[in-house]
Amino acid sequence: MKKLKIGLAVIIVIFSVNKSISQSIEFGLMLGASNYYGDLSNNSVMLLTQTHPSASVIGRYNMNDRWALKGYLGYGRISGDDAEGSSAFRKARNLSFYSDIYEFSAQVEFNLIKNTRGKNKIVPYLFTGIGVFNFNPKAKLGNTYYELQPLGTEGQGTTLYNDRQKYALTTLCIPFGFGLKQKVSERFNVGIDIGVRFTFTNYLDDVSSTFADTRVIRAAYGTTAAQLSDRSIEKTADGSTIFREGDPRGYKSFNLLGIKLNNFSDMYFMGGFSVTYVIKNKGQGCPKF
Repeated sequence: MKKLKIGLAVIIVIFSVNKSISQSIEFGLMLGASNYYGDLSNNSVMLLTQTHPSASVIGRYNMNDRWALKGYLGYGRISGDDAEGSSAFRKARNLSFYSDIYEFSAQVEFNLIKNTRGKNKIVPYLFTGIGVFNFNPKAKLGNTYYELQPLGTEGQGTTLYNDRQKYALTTLCIPFGFGLKQKVSERFNVGIDIGVRFTFTNYLDDVSSTFADTRVIRAAYGTTAAQLSDRSIEKTADGSTIFREGDPRGYKSFNLLGIKLNNFSDMYFMGGFSVTYVIKNKGQGCPKF
């Protein structure tokens, strides 16, 4: 949290010292796609088949030709399914989930070339910031979808596993990514924006640590919770479990672009194409609507 406070302080300082006659405000929509990277990714690789539509509302304050502040209110869906996995472990584990993501974030954009507002000029930029998002993983059993967090599928909230607490469904994220924007008329801009959200949770998919004793989960939360905690039973002819209490249920490390990351939190991705309407601001006064 200390690092986040320092980052916010730096952002505030940047905004307070950068003034320019090229200031402007723009609002618009972004349509695109969302995906996720976590314990139910295929060998820690995103699956294109688990890509879903996303949409967001954006507002951008162009402070000068290098810096902009962007507000982002977005929706996307993420999902994962061991049925699409290539490893024997994933096929035996047999877990799946989906979750809707609702995000609000404040982002800082840095233009890699000066944004002089020239028509047809493509401006590449980097962005980062801080956000808050809500998620709620669900899984299908029979013909019904169940919310997984209340069911304590890894023993959260039980006396035997009192070191495991139920995870929060609203938490922080750090957006980071790359984009392109272009002025196509006096009032309209178009763009493309691709970003990853580093999160502070490893439970986007309701999977993180080890298998718990299904008898404990059944006693605390019922038969449905026990069935959703260990679905390897569905893969055996006699209805016995493949895994034992304490066996890994989630991955503790990821191999991202050849770099091994230990104890890494889940991530999700959002990107798309945007159209924004520009409200010009002459000088340093208030914008004229």
